[in-house]
Amino acid sequence: MRAALAFIEANLTEHISLGDIARAAHCSPRTISSAFRNRLGLPPLSYVRNLRLDRIRADILASTDPIGTIAYRWGVSHLGRFASAYRDRFAELPSDTAARR
Repeated sequence: MRAALAFIEANLTEHISLGDIARAAHCSPRTISSAFRNRLGLPPLSYVRNLRLDRIRADILASTDPIGTIAYRWGVSHLGRFASAYRDRFAELPSDTAARR
């Protein structure tokens, strides 16, 4: 798990696949998926998404950069899906968060 978490942290701004995480942890995708579910309660790619969203939220609050620029910086490729995932996680749109800066 440590190797997988370290890999995710080091590559959070890049596209990360389940296979990438498994290779970094020197195990199979099925093994790493089970380990994440057992220890963290969610699949590896959900963990990646949540961590990315947390970082984006922190950056929105700490920066005056446009939301799109911040999202792209953290590896988001589709702003519409990003806004939906952000709203699901934080119960507000990224623009609502930015309004509180």
